[in-house]
Amino acid sequence: MTIATRKTALGLALAGGLLLASRAAAADSVQLAGVGTVEYHLIHKFHKVVGASQALAVRGSVDAAGLKVMARAQVGTFDSGNSNRDQHMMEAVEGEKYPWVVVRAALPAFELPKTAGTSKITVEAAVDLHGVVVNHPIDIAIATKDGAHFTASFTFSESLTAHKIERPSLLFVAVDDLITIVGKADLVAKR
Repeated sequence: MTIATRKTALGLALAGGLLLASRAAAADSVQLAGVGTVEYHLIHKFHKVVGASQALAVRGSVDAAGLKVMARAQVGTFDSGNSNRDQHMMEAVEGEKYPWVVVRAALPAFELPKTAGTSKITVEAAVDLHGVVVNHPIDIAIATKDGAHFTASFTFSESLTAHKIERPSLLFVAVDDLITIVGKADLVAKR
């Protein structure tokens, strides 16, 4: 066998090994998909407001690198029970220009629970609201009964001014800067 033939055979063997390794990694990948609800809790000196969306969509994957997940909802789907207030919130977050609130998160070396129970994790998240991304950790509780169906619950605070949102006012008093985000999603894992 000539040197050129050996190099070609070695190159083909390496390429084949890489292809098999990438197929094995893809086979170990688990896709997550689901829907849920998300609420914002906003406080004003004179009252509290809760706006809820039933249109939370969640997609993600778990593989050898860990967990990668994205959750999003259209800002126009939040309902506080007062259409006038909802219109003002759409104006405050410029919903026509920035129609989505998106959270992207990752957790290296994460594995989905395989047995019934609840586990708590902290992910590094990027919250995109009003066209401004703010990075911070988010705590998530993951519950499962069978290792294939999961419920993810979360609560975290978000600053309106960090997202360059002018805080709405009532009677010349602005709402609190921090809002609380509360959500829950039902997810199915598929290999």
